[in-house]
Amino acid sequence: MSRLLIVVDRTKDWAPYYPSEDVLSFDQYLQFSAPATSRVRVINLCQSAKYLSRGYYCSLLAEARGHHVVPSVMTLNDLSRKGLFSLELEELEASVISGLDAAGSAIDPASDKRSATHEVRIRSYFGQTEHPDLKPVARALFERFPCPILEIVFRRRKTWQIESMKPAAPADLNEQEQDVFASALDRFSSMVWRKPRTRRRYRFDLAILVNPDEEMPPSDAVALQRFEKAGRKLGINVEQITRRDYMRLPEYDGLFIRETTAIDHHTYRFARKAAAEGMVVIDDPVSILKCTNKVFLADLLKNNKIPTPKTLILSKDQKDAVEQVVQELGFPVVIKIPDGAFSRG
Repeated sequence: MSRLLIVVDRTKDWAPYYPSEDVLSFDQYLQFSAPATSRVRVINLCQSAKYLSRGYYCSLLAEARGHHVVPSVMTLNDLSRKGLFSLELEELEASVISGLDAAGSAIDPASDKRSATHEVRIRSYFGQTEHPDLKPVARALFERFPCPILEIVFRRRKTWQIESMKPAAPADLNEQEQDVFASALDRFSSMVWRKPRTRRRYRFDLAILVNPDEEMPPSDAVALQRFEKAGRKLGINVEQITRRDYMRLPEYDGLFIRETTAIDHHTYRFARKAAAEGMVVIDDPVSILKCTNKVFLADLLKNNKIPTPKTLILSKDQKDAVEQVVQELGFPVVIKIPDGAFSRG
């Protein structure tokens, strides 16, 4: 089981929200200790995140203690250097950035005439924002710079750019923003701010990554229910998660990927993050890297003398490929791309 802690400058900073024993002041966190075998997750909400401030030391101490902390010291350092985040928009998909055009038009109808100075300002709460058009870009930036509350200023010159991006704290929020923040925190981690209720204690927490919209999933709904039932018998709390729960991975002890995996895909990023967190993960990133490629797999099986249908590895530049297939394999023949799945490609 993992434990989630919220660290603020002073406990009174949490007065507008539901009280919890998991909310600690910075001074209390200095004295906090946990068994070496327990997994501790820290959300750092100290007001200042500047170098050598309380917020900075909170993240630094958390990492020294082996706690998973949001934001990390690396994130705080990245956010302090404009050159490190100003190019991030260029790496995002056009569909993600397009929300800025819609938001800009809504805020400034004359933006075409004043595009050089046009700005959009938002606050992001765990990747969520009140402006519907900007939710995709807020989510994408949160995945790259995990920080509970971010103040982001976008400026459009020839293209959209990030003018500034800095952490904020709950003390900076007005009453309406406090409601949005509390709701985002509740979605971000279902383990906190819920009123206590009696429930069975489990030895471990297992996340199963699924895609409810996948047409041919590795495990259907019935199989997933059986995994959950089997887990309960073994003292394992099994919970289904989706790609939106990327930042919640440290809550769990293990990850079971029940979605079709690929290298250039969020399933591979989930496997990499889980492995980096020291979690048990199936499929692990090395296996995904190797076994999703049929060229590697064909050679691996051949070298280990495992019987397979006769296989040829062909290049698209190979002029005699058809003749070779006819002579060495004959018909019928199955043609596959190296990294396809479920007969796609």
